[in-house]
Amino acid sequence: MLYVEQLLTLFEAYRKDHPFRGPVPELYEPARYLMELGGKRLRPVFTLAVHQLFRNQLNEALPAALAIEVFHNFSLMHDDIMDQSPLRRGKPTVHSKYNINAAILSGDWMLIHTYEILNQYKSKLAQSIIRLMNETAIKICEGQQRDINFETRTTIKKEEYLDMIRDKTAVLLAAAARMGAMTAGASEEDQKHLYHMGLNAGLAFQLMDDYLDAFGDQTGKMNGGDILQNKKTLLFIKTLEKANDEDRKALLDLYEGREEDKVPKVLELFTRYGAGDKLKALSQEYNQKASDALAAVEASSSRKEILNSLLTELLKRNI
Repeated sequence: MLYVEQLLTLFEAYRKDHPFRGPVPELYEPARYLMELGGKRLRPVFTLAVHQLFRNQLNEALPAALAIEVFHNFSLMHDDIMDQSPLRRGKPTVHSKYNINAAILSGDWMLIHTYEILNQYKSKLAQSIIRLMNETAIKICEGQQRDINFETRTTIKKEEYLDMIRDKTAVLLAAAARMGAMTAGASEEDQKHLYHMGLNAGLAFQLMDDYLDAFGDQTGKMNGGDILQNKKTLLFIKTLEKANDEDRKALLDLYEGREEDKVPKVLELFTRYGAGDKLKALSQEYNQKASDALAAVEASSSRKEILNSLLTELLKRNI
């Protein structure tokens, strides 16, 4: 059994052994640049960690792990264009370093390459994994569109927001976990448990990401970036629900304006109504649901240790 750092090392070695190259270097260079920016590699690590719940032959899971990471980075490349983000992991985004056309086209290739990788598996397994990837990709597109829709809406319900981040973010971690189970030949029941583990872990992760975007720059992105983009996270939703009439109007006015001190004023309102604490508590609830789903899997407790530690470290952001 390999631990998290060993899984990361194994994945990185495999990734570097499968470089992006072709006869038109301008197509592949932006994709290569983004992949080399690093990141937590959370999704491929989940794929590998889940696989070794059942089997030690991790080479069987490496193509799925790579496909998941390529798809994830493709989605980031296009998200950054839509969000007009200048930074990704503390470095210039692809469209900032190259240009928008290069980012769109290179991202399109990454999407296609995802399926090229998955098609390496034997026919029956390939069909199942590609079907899961298709379902996941559609959900992510739906989540992204909901997120865009929310920017022009004043009132958003908590349940609507959770549905959006479930589709936009959590389903990919869920798919990563299930793919690890699929490549290991796990039962359908265990595949479902592990999918729900990934789904709840993904929700916990995104909620903590929302918190850190506002209250702590540990993400390599601009501090308060969601506020500047008028994104209605749960921090906004909870504050709007609890605020008195005066503060409610102030928050709505801030989200409609472009004041230089917009971010600190919004953060003061979030803090006044305890939105940050509520967000962290909800993140912990989903993390516990992920742990419960893992506990239901038919595998030895010793083999679950690594995934349990991953879920614990998820909220601490030590991974």
